[in-house]
Amino acid sequence: MKKLLDRMIGSLVFKIALAIVIVETILLGLFGGYYVQYFGAEIDRRIAEQISTPGRLIQDEQLKVSILSDPQQMERLLGEHLQQAMAIGFDGTIYHAIDPLLIGNSINVIPDFPADELRPDLTEPLLFTSDEDDDHSMVSITPLFSLNANQPFMYVYLKVSTKGLEESQRQMQSVLLIGSAMCILLTSALIFLFTQQTVLNRLITAAQFVNKIQIGKLSSRLTPMGRDEIGTLERGLNAMAESLERRTQQHQIAQDALRDSEERFRDFTLSSADWYWEMGADLKIAFASYKFYQLIEEINGSPQGQSFDRLGLHSEHPEGWHYLQRRLDEHMSFQNVEFSWTSRSGEKNYGRINGVPVFALDGSFNGYRGTGSNVTAQHRAAEEQEALQRQLATSQKLEAVGQMAGGVAHEFNNCLAGILSFAEVARAKIDDPDRVKEYLDHVISLGERATSVADQLLMFSRRRIDQPTNVRVQSIFSEMEKLLVTLLEHRIELQIWSNEPELYTRVDPTQLSACILNLAINARDAMPEGGKLQISCSSITIPPLAKRVPDEDIETYPDDIAGEFVVITVQDTGTGIPEDILENIFEPFFSTKEPGKGTGLGLSIVHSWVEEAHGFINVESIEGEGTTFSVYLPQSEKGVEATRQVDEVDNVPGNGERILIVDDEQALRTTASIMLEDAGFRTDTAKSTEEALEVLKQAEPSDPYDVILTDVVMSGRSGPQLIIEALRQNQRYGVVFMSGYPARSRKELDKLLGNYVFIKKPFRPAQLQKAIHDAIALRAERQNT
Repeated sequence: MKKLLDRMIGSLVFKIALAIVIVETILLGLFGGYYVQYFGAEIDRRIAEQISTPGRLIQDEQLKVSILSDPQQMERLLGEHLQQAMAIGFDGTIYHAIDPLLIGNSINVIPDFPADELRPDLTEPLLFTSDEDDDHSMVSITPLFSLNANQPFMYVYLKVSTKGLEESQRQMQSVLLIGSAMCILLTSALIFLFTQQTVLNRLITAAQFVNKIQIGKLSSRLTPMGRDEIGTLERGLNAMAESLERRTQQHQIAQDALRDSEERFRDFTLSSADWYWEMGADLKIAFASYKFYQLIEEINGSPQGQSFDRLGLHSEHPEGWHYLQRRLDEHMSFQNVEFSWTSRSGEKNYGRINGVPVFALDGSFNGYRGTGSNVTAQHRAAEEQEALQRQLATSQKLEAVGQMAGGVAHEFNNCLAGILSFAEVARAKIDDPDRVKEYLDHVISLGERATSVADQLLMFSRRRIDQPTNVRVQSIFSEMEKLLVTLLEHRIELQIWSNEPELYTRVDPTQLSACILNLAINARDAMPEGGKLQISCSSITIPPLAKRVPDEDIETYPDDIAGEFVVITVQDTGTGIPEDILENIFEPFFSTKEPGKGTGLGLSIVHSWVEEAHGFINVESIEGEGTTFSVYLPQSEKGVEATRQVDEVDNVPGNGERILIVDDEQALRTTASIMLEDAGFRTDTAKSTEEALEVLKQAEPSDPYDVILTDVVMSGRSGPQLIIEALRQNQRYGVVFMSGYPARSRKELDKLLGNYVFIKKPFRPAQLQKAIHDAIALRAERQNT
């Protein structure tokens, strides 16, 4: 029964019904209370008007004052609840009354009579209520004046019980409340039935579809019932099922290929024949089996009388031949020395040799005997296995990227729609420079927005180039606080501060923001019922291993870490992490979340980036109480490098310098040329490495090119290959690389080319001008040295 009750309370149907009842109850309270007060006030007004009417008619001489002595007439006028009607003189004498016994008497004989209200200065009818024991009454006193008199000569006193009227009022209120309650129930039922038909049934169908997918029925599909939000969800679930089915098929194909590769490797091992060889005391080959002889003869002629280093074989290890020669000189055995060779067809092959020394009976050294194996098949199988594993990892990672694809496509479509619209409007308003400038500003803003989306996607796919700068951690906190408040929603209290505001570390600010964001998302997911998230920053000095306190520092910090560090702490009050899986949380694709709610990449990406930034990360967790992540990053000095934003770069015009622009995209060549020529540079363009080299060759010695601006990745030979060839011909060129999706990392480019300038696409004119001037400055430094 308890499970059934919990299931009912937790169901969406119950929550919708409860929300409808609460909303309509509030509306009933507001509007019902208003109408009850309104009708109550209206009844009081009508009672007051009714009781004051006879006095007003007598005052206007439309009724005779003697009617007050006629009980039947007064009852017709004021109803059965009339208690007293009298005409009282200014001296307090009763001249008319429905009770004949009171006529001629003074008002003093009437208990609790409000004699003070019969004032000489009373000019307007007076109306008030009177409470006597359990009876509630309303009293009207109307003054009567003689011609041209300033004071009343008589007062009309009327007293009516309101008890019956109040009872009628309560009955009317009850009817109003009952009717309103019935309207609420009827409206709630209609709304619930409508929601049941249009929302809940479709959600139940979607949930059943998800269950089918979960148990492996990947061919199941939903039938979208409309183009509303649930229809979008249904189409998205269909797309997810199609993608999952396709990925599963690809995974199966990969598994089959891997199995085939392993079977092929086993067949090679079983069917291969070893080589046999023998060398004399002079360490020259004296005998070789047929397969070994055939192998060496193909690449280097007959092996007879040759030493190993003369056979045309290449060691696969830098110290391979040195190790082999040392073992041979010392007359010691050796095993598994690997080498490679290239056959006449250009194919690279691999082999492995083993050998033991041979001694005569008298102990003299006679040479070596050994075996060799062609392990080319094993190498091929290992390479294929690594490739398949990379494909599998990429497939799983792309599945995570696929979850972002809808949002990214939607964002790009919004940006493109805005850019096209503003461009069309600007073209239509070409004669209005101010309007054109306004529209172009919008186009630039939308382009930057699209660039931001691309940066986020590239960062997630690990293909974005890191751009380390001297970052003030407090500034990152300030920039992210609004995003985190939105992300965490109202159920989680966010506290973010820095114990030392002027803490700096040299990292890529975008990657640091992504690191904090990933940890915050994990913390949010660990607090489904709400809680507190604290993000703080402090500094710490880590002593060298020899100076650490036993049982404290040794277990906290890695052995090879020492120095000043910035510590960014992300602490939550969530469910905590079980101790048995704490060591696995940084592994790629490891996740404790429900299927479809986590890719297992977040903490892996954080861990990898922190290590690349020469830091480390610690985690402490108590199950049921919360988790604390501490990110340690090397501390840098304040002001080592300015963290100037890209948008703040000033224009740096040229002075006739000659620039060669190389890119396989016509649009990018054109825009870069326009930017530079407008800034005072001279430009030429080339669409490929070959064309660029030809242009450089044809340049006049008296007017050479100053800078080569080239894309990193192009069809045919790449930008780095162009620069290597150009600098080989002439060392005077400055170099600027541009790319938004580079094929090489910055580290690889540094190792390959040394000093150069890099600019990320898309770029602004001022950024491009600055990059050109930086390249010219680097060229001057290179020439001076």
